[in-house]
This record gives sequence, C-alpha cells and structure tokens, in this order.
Amino acid sequence: MEHSGHHVTGMTNQIVWGTPHIFAIFLIVAASGALNVASIGTVFGKPVYKPLGRLSGLLAIALLAGGLVVLVLDLGRPDRLIVAMTHYNFKSIFAWNIFLYVGFLVVVAAYLWLQMERRMNRHAKTAGMVAFLWRLILTTGTGCIFGFLIAREAYDSAIMAPLFIAMSFSFGLAVYILVLLASYHGSEREIGAVVVHKLGRLLGVFVAAVLYFTAIQHLTNLYAAEHIGVERFILLDGGIYTALFWIGQVLAGGLVPLWLVFRPAASESRLASSRVVLASTL
Repeated sequence: MEHSGHHVTGMTNQIVWGTPHIFAIFLIVAASGALNVASIGTVFGKPVYKPLGRLSGLLAIALLAGGLVVLVLDLGRPDRLIVAMTHYNFKSIFAWNIFLYVGFLVVVAAYLWLQMERRMNRHAKTAGMVAFLWRLILTTGTGCIFGFLIAREAYDSAIMAPLFIAMSFSFGLAVYILVLLASYHGSEREIGAVVVHKLGRLLGVFVAAVLYFTAIQHLTNLYAAEHIGVERFILLDGGIYTALFWIGQVLAGGLVPLWLVFRPAASESRLASSRVVLASTL
C-alpha cells in the first residue's frame, strides 16, 4: 500500500473504505460493545455479571488497540503517525475521534483497575458510569464518520449514530461470548447455564435493535427522492450486493441468530451453549 496506493485495498471513487478500514471499524465498534458486561454488572447493579466484568474491560482495550493498529496503515508510513498526533483539523470528525479513542483506553484502564483493587471497589460504579457514557460518545463519533458523508447517498443519514451504537452492543457482546466460552473450555472449567442463557438473550435483543435501525434507515431513505437510486441498488438491483444484504446481513446476521437464541428448546445447557456460540459467530 505504501508503494501502490490505497487502491490495492479495494478503494475506488465509489468505494470509500478499503479492506483495512473494514477491520478497523469493526474492531473499534466491537471494543465499545465488549464493555457491556462490565457496565451491566457495576452500573446497573446486576451481581451475576460482576465476576465477568474484568474480562469485559480487558477485551475492550484489546479490541480498540487492534483497531487502531489497523487504522495506522491508512497513514502509509510509520513516521506520519507523529504528524497525525501533533496536527489536528478540528473541523474533521477524525480529529475528535483520536481524543475519544485515547480517552476510552484511559477510562477503561482506570475502570479495570478499580474493579481489581478491592480497596477501590467503591469507586468502580462511578468509573463504570463514565466509561458507559464515554463509549456511547465514541460510537456516536464513529457512526458520524459515515453519517457526515453527504456526498454518499448510502451513508448520508443521522440514523448512522444510533445504528452504530446498536451494532457495537451486538458485535462486542458476540465477541465477548466467544472469548468467554473459549477461555472456559480451554481451562476445562464449567460456566453456568444461567449465565449463557442470559448472555444469549441479551445478544438477541441487540441483534433485534440492529435490524430495527437498519429497517428505519432504509425506509427513511426510500422516502427521500435523492436516495431512491441507491436504495434500489442495495435492495433490488445490486446483484451480489443485494444478495449480501438480504442473505448475509438480514438472514444470516439477524434472523438466524434471533431464532437460535430465542427458541424455547435453547434452555437446555449444552444445546444452549452451542446455539449461543453459533449465534455469536453469525
């Protein structure tokens, strides 16, 4: 990419995000949502989630760090990182996001320390509230990167901010469930069926929220005359892109996970775990 330019990642005048951007945005958005379990345990006072909160914070930091490392590839050369860290264009949402990303790492690290240090546990709820609000602002900023692209009819929408928040909850919790169950399996420990069941149901709620905001986004765009062309392309005439939307995002990424986690038979322990794992993977 340093020698040939960004077109090697799939970027063109029509496609504004290449392959590295896809991974970077996914990891950054998932990092915000990975903190769900810690927030539920401390901020909302659910004791069953408190023992799982430390892994939640650690995973959030790891995912965000991974996303930022991928995003650095966009600079082309390592020495340009110094320029990016010392020169800011505050008219750009990217400049504001730098502060949000670094602040998120600091806030979550402090939150994680307060959870692990027993003498400071009394301050964990306050730190958890700050982390909860910070990650909402962070994900809103990431969604606004797309929502502010007024020259791209497919992105130009204020609904991008809440859509990204819903997706962060969904992606982050899915990654957390996979890491949690893999760690328990690798260490040959048993995790309670109640915890798996609760996490699976919570994941289903977030997946339903993503489908809801996606439907609202497309219905709103269909109402505006300038967006009818791009909506027709995505929903009807886009060929492989239409198939990816309906079969990939809506069916495999939405309806199938909902069916897996909300089936009545999913309450059986081993079967529940396998279905939650499959739903999280999708």
